[in-house]
Amino acid sequence: MSPTITDVIERIQNQRVQLGITLYPKASPEDIVAFEVIRQIKLPDDFKTFYSFCNGFESEEDLFRIIPLHEIIEKGSCGYLEREKDFHFAEYMIYCDMWSISINDKNKSYSIYNNNGKVAVLTNSLAEFLNIFLDGGVFDGLYKWQEEIKQSH
Repeated sequence: MSPTITDVIERIQNQRVQLGITLYPKASPEDIVAFEVIRQIKLPDDFKTFYSFCNGFESEEDLFRIIPLHEIIEKGSCGYLEREKDFHFAEYMIYCDMWSISINDKNKSYSIYNNNGKVAVLTNSLAEFLNIFLDGGVFDGLYKWQEEIKQSH
């Protein structure tokens, strides 16, 4: 059974010291609404749940971060995006590489992708994305997973 965002949040809460994760203070409901208004999108429920728990985090693992909502607004669209309303929500090594979300408001779905040379759609689950990172970090987790997905297509 795949982990839910609640499972992943509980794991982060219980293992953050061992995982080398520093949580940012949670986003308020008003922060989330303001983000949606400014970005002209509706965040998926699992993203809202996550940002209500913490407004991103930073990790000792290759300086990987989940980007806080206010920083996403401040940075705007800084390249490597497939669609106009997409945005980067995770980065490592101070924006050397980024993971992005593409939201389809019409069918209330989204996909998480990396556009490092060739777009690789990784998942439609924030919980799965975070769990892969927590299990293997950037290189043995996210990049290995990305390569497996590219090879299977």
